[in-house]
Amino acid sequence: MFISTRCRIKGFTLKKLPWAKSSSTRFVSTEPLNASTITKPDGIFSYSPLSSRTYIRIRGPDTVKFLNGLVTSKLLPHFIKKNLTTVEESEIATEKGTKKADPIVPVPEFDARLGNWGLYNETGIQGPYISRFGLYSAFLNGKGKLVTDTIIYPIPAKLTGQVPDYPEYLLEFHENVVDKILHVLQTHKLTSKIKFEKTDHASLKTWDVEVQFPNLPKDMENPWFDNLLDPMTLPKNSVDANNFAINVLESLFNSDPRILGVYVERRTESISRHDSTFPQSFRLVTSEQVDDLSKLFNFNVFDFPFQVNKKVPAQIREIRFQKGLVDSTEDYKPETLLPLELNFDFLPNAISTNKGCYVGQELTARTYATGILRKRLVPVKLDNYQFLDTDSEKKYAEIHIDAVEEKGLAENEPAPNPFANKAPVRIKRKQRPAGLLIANERQYGVALLRIEHFSSAFSSDEPVGFYITTANGENVKVTPQTPFWFRDWKSNDSLRK
Repeated sequence: MFISTRCRIKGFTLKKLPWAKSSSTRFVSTEPLNASTITKPDGIFSYSPLSSRTYIRIRGPDTVKFLNGLVTSKLLPHFIKKNLTTVEESEIATEKGTKKADPIVPVPEFDARLGNWGLYNETGIQGPYISRFGLYSAFLNGKGKLVTDTIIYPIPAKLTGQVPDYPEYLLEFHENVVDKILHVLQTHKLTSKIKFEKTDHASLKTWDVEVQFPNLPKDMENPWFDNLLDPMTLPKNSVDANNFAINVLESLFNSDPRILGVYVERRTESISRHDSTFPQSFRLVTSEQVDDLSKLFNFNVFDFPFQVNKKVPAQIREIRFQKGLVDSTEDYKPETLLPLELNFDFLPNAISTNKGCYVGQELTARTYATGILRKRLVPVKLDNYQFLDTDSEKKYAEIHIDAVEEKGLAENEPAPNPFANKAPVRIKRKQRPAGLLIANERQYGVALLRIEHFSSAFSSDEPVGFYITTANGENVKVTPQTPFWFRDWKSNDSLRK
């Protein structure tokens, strides 16, 4: 089980949970189950290799300070000079429908230049925390547009033996943007005491993983929260963070030394918190020697049968789009979108509103402060998707709304002139697109939808027609799906008014 320390971290003891069924054997197959002959398995382990990912390795005493000035996440602590015994009741954040949150506890001051201590995360269930798991973040250009998102991995995933002198990380990118980021790093390096280089593409492998328990009652508490998602946000120092990482890797992956970095998906917590069957996702970076990730997973920590599915990246991409998420410049064009348009403000620790200056900060901070944002990314379902142009170099496809539903776009008709010999000329105003299709994988996609259409798309009893007209004149029906953050956005929006 996970080591309990000053943070009182809970143990990862899945065998002892009430839903863990006793079984002396486990079912492992790479083929889908036949529902007519076999009942649904208690556990499903799905994985997929990602061959398009490339990494930049960065290390040195100034690494954290350097990255903090380039990415949207807050990587350096802001130390709170407050008596921790005087936290007011109003300062204790609570979430509707869950137990009261713990008081906010700051991370004690430490020297971020020394030691391979992990990553600072700004927000957890008890405030900021230290972690050895990856962090989802992004690089912006000077105008606040997204150059690329990234995952920052502390490496190695766990420390054994002597601690290295300085912080060290892997930065994950799609291969089509890594050279641009290398140029950005070189431009900003100046006198910073850091070293960085692109890793050999063949030396590392990237894997997407999902673990699901489909037979759990949907209304019960998701076991991943008590066993992983909540306790991983508790460590306040590097020792606790490393102990927790050691025990996670031992419990789930038999402490395999070929695992170099681990990212635990937290972006969809608002879904999984209310659905115990929602799969928990991971991303793993391994050495090139790993050919089958399922052989690294410790199925014996679960006392019930498992089905193993090896998927192709396109299947994982479909699942990601159903959640309304993008992942790397494979899904969008660099420098065309704002981070808040991609809902970074609803993703844990993906963007900071109080970290101070970083590249692209001015527009981002102003947009967040004023609340003036005209479009947001939402999941969509597409009918007749096969008619869409697959040329990724072209502009995003425009999404329109049925004219009868569009308000304020009626034809402009001049006032009648009693001296005119002709009937007045009707001037038709060009219809403004309701949104843009950013990317799709078959019938599932993500679209930038104008906020003015949210009520008709997500709250109206009568369906509204959204569509894309292709260059060949074919219509593709677009059906927006309610995003996981919509309830929180609606609450925040009502407070601003």
